Formats: sequence, C-alpha cells, structure tokens
Amino acid sequence: MSSTNVIDSSALSQYLREPETTGTKKNQLGQEEFMELMLEQMKNQDPLKPTENGEFIAQMAQFSTVTGISEMSESLESLTASFGNYQALQSASLVGRNVLIPTDSFTLTEDNTLEGVVDMEASTGNASASIYKANGELVHQFDLGIQAAGQNKFSWDGMLEDGERAAPGEYSIMVSYGSGENTVAADVMIEQQIDSVNLSTSGGEIILNTIDGQSLNFSDVRQIH
Repeated sequence: MSSTNVIDSSALSQYLREPETTGTKKNQLGQEEFMELMLEQMKNQDPLKPTENGEFIAQMAQFSTVTGISEMSESLESLTASFGNYQALQSASLVGRNVLIPTDSFTLTEDNTLEGVVDMEASTGNASASIYKANGELVHQFDLGIQAAGQNKFSWDGMLEDGERAAPGEYSIMVSYGSGENTVAADVMIEQQIDSVNLSTSGGEIILNTIDGQSLNFSDVRQIH
C-alpha cells in the first residue's frame, strides 16, 4: 500500500511562492489545490504511520502565513493609495491659505511683510533678529523683546534703520538670544501663502507653490493658518 506521510515542503514552498498571474482567481485556486493535496494525503497515508500533528500543523501554518502576507500586502497597497488621495485633497485645499515652513529663507517683495514663528527653548528678555542678504551681508537687526519659552510670533515690515525699505529679493533671518558664549540660535518657521499645487501622478512628493514664487514640499508644512 502506497503511503504519503508529508507533503513535500520544498515543493509546497515553491508552489506558494509562484507569482499570481491571474489576480484573485489564481489565489483562490491555490487555496483549493492545497486543500486537495491535504485531503489526498490523509486518504492515502499509512494507517500505521499517520502524519504527525506537528507536521500537519506546520503545513497549514506555512500556507496560512503566505496567504496572510498576500492579503496584508493588498491591504497596505489600498491604505497607501487612500492616504495619497487624502494628501492630494488636503493639499488642494491649501490654495490661498498660509502655512508655516521650517526655514530661515524668505522672499521680500515690494509690499509684503515677513511673518513667522520662533521656537524658544527658554524664556528670555533679549531675543533679537538679524536679516541677511543672499550673499550673507547683514542688512538689518531688530529686537524681539521678551519671549516666553515655546513658540512666539514675529514680523518684519521690510523697513531698514534709515527709513528706507529693503530691496526686493532673497533674504534669510536668524533669531538668537543670550550673550557671548551662551548665545543660542532659535529655530524659525516662515509663513508662506500658497498660490497653487502640483499633484504627482506617480506617487511622488506633492509640491506647493507660494505666491512669491517659491516651491515647497507638502511634507514640510508644520501649521496651516
């Protein structure tokens, strides 16, 4: 009497690893074939040498694991697509609104005002802001006064000490507090107004275009006003 005690695990593993070529139908066929193999094994096994419970459970667990991974992969793909759609809808709603971006660079136009937030590690009474041109030249400094620990708003209207407005162009700001060796540079976030949005069709980064011509990554947005 022929007997089949254990389904060849290597053959089973190879079969389970075969790529799906016909979608869900192929996956369902695999489950049916596996069960047929198990039933055939039980019918033809030697009654004196039945399949050990551990071997049987191991075979079932192997199939369940592969099937579970496949289903989990499909769920993750669906979740990723849904999250991408949510990001696209959320980013489109930002047009015309202001967002805070962690950067110290900004564009000064003929009539705009720099708005931002500085994150202070500790309260201080001597915080100051320094404005630099793109070439690193210091053009203006002003006091921020007493600042509490945490996030504090600040603004600059673009005016210099001589009463003239700074020329339009690219600038950067540095906020610091303390004195001498204890001077600390604080983290700065600049407020930007969103003019348009570029939505990626390939799952890439969503790009936000500001009203003054800058391009920002959607993932860089920290606050929406």
